[in-house]
Amino acid sequence: MSVKPVSAGGFAASAPLVIVGAGAAGLCAALAAREAGAEVAVLERDAVPRGSTALSAGLIPAAGTRWQLALGIRDSAALFAADLERKAHGKADRTIVDLVARQAGPTVEWLAGRYHLAFSLVQDFDYPGHSARRMHGLPSRSGLELIDRLRQAAEQAQVHLIVNATVTALFADTGGAIRGVEIARPDGAGDSLGCEALILACSGYGGAADLVARHIPEMRDASYFGHPGNRGDAVLWGEALGAELLHMSGYQGHGSVAHPHGVFITWAVIMEGGFQVDASGNAMRITTRPTCSLILFSVSCCARSAA
Repeated sequence: MSVKPVSAGGFAASAPLVIVGAGAAGLCAALAAREAGAEVAVLERDAVPRGSTALSAGLIPAAGTRWQLALGIRDSAALFAADLERKAHGKADRTIVDLVARQAGPTVEWLAGRYHLAFSLVQDFDYPGHSARRMHGLPSRSGLELIDRLRQAAEQAQVHLIVNATVTALFADTGGAIRGVEIARPDGAGDSLGCEALILACSGYGGAADLVARHIPEMRDASYFGHPGNRGDAVLWGEALGAELLHMSGYQGHGSVAHPHGVFITWAVIMEGGFQVDASGNAMRITTRPTCSLILFSVSCCARSAA
């Protein structure tokens, strides 16, 4: 991953807005941009958008939604934020926590109302750390369904989705402004695309062992259970451009992944009476506090300009 100077010849093609990564974050950003009237190109390394979203249950925690109200569940962004703070042991950035807690509900409502995603509330299970039932999901309770529905919505909104396109470098002008991206194809061919604005929706770095060892040393020996595309591209580009990295040590750890099968055993199985056993058939004790022996599921981070 590198940052290169813009060539004298410029770019053969360009788009007003380029988004790197067609996961849930990238596709939601694309839909919002299209509603604002922007022409959008989304670059995705896989043949079909999947990413970590498809590996998840596709559930979105949100407070104060219509589905909660219909069931008489009283919840609020403030209560949601308090739960997040408690789960993060008070180490999370309060501004980000409040933003997520306030916007999660309107985002789910927006996706359901505008793009007809059939969300409903998980009513039969209390997720650890949540003081109210606020997990929203599609009928299959599958991240695969969520990403497929978002992709369909993006296509219907005329978002330009370019697959099999791995972004390998950014092009910046002398002032540090990003003017385009370099693209590699599976057959070895290269390409470039100019842009007026760029969104990096690829900040996960759980699949980059060197970055995990650097930022979360206690998890350096953990097995990674996530999409292989989470290589920390945005982290490396941000550093190259002089950005300040923040909150790099946050991760989601699971002691409930069957290894080496790569099958995720949900918390619901254990909490509802299921047993997890090791290779010798011995029952394993599951705790909700991650340790070095757990599976590293996902890592996210924030960055801000040093200027």
